[in-house]
Amino acid sequence: MALHRIRRIAAPPAETWPPALPGGRRSGMQSWLTDPGSLTRRLRQDSARFELRLLRQGAARALRDESALLGLPHGRKVWRRDVLLIADGVPRVLGHSVCALSALRGPWRLLRHLGVKPVGDAVFARPQTRRSAMRVRRLSLSSPLLQLADAAHDAHGHTKAGLWARRSSFVFGGEALWVSEVFFREV
Repeated sequence: MALHRIRRIAAPPAETWPPALPGGRRSGMQSWLTDPGSLTRRLRQDSARFELRLLRQGAARALRDESALLGLPHGRKVWRRDVLLIADGVPRVLGHSVCALSALRGPWRLLRHLGVKPVGDAVFARPQTRRSAMRVRRLSLSSPLLQLADAAHDAHGHTKAGLWARRSSFVFGGEALWVSEVFFREV
């Protein structure tokens, strides 16, 4: 599969996370938080064994600030996918993706059939895809993303306080797919 360099677009006005820099520098994980390439590809290259564990996929409520990012009314259901990226037997990243349900009948219909394939494989293979600027933040205790990461990581017996996350949107055919990635300390 050929991977294409994705052109950048501005983050939408509803985006509330700060830009990747300078936050990425303070994290001690700058190269992971600001890498514009495929995170899945990088994990595959850096490990002998890569595994994607599908935690959930289907219609669900958007997290607190995601409805506005998608231009949807609060409480509207979206397509949601949560996965755990595991390298050499160690959970490294929680991946969380959302898009409008209507996009599954249009530009993002391929997402319905991903199974255990990474979202990154789909978005980086389409040369017409555009990506918003990367945003990062250290997750607070009240963050729904931290709660998702805690639930996924608890099954593996690790601690998870103060995790860093990044997010950006991938736009194809006028529809946005938002991808958030929570990094466990072992990255």
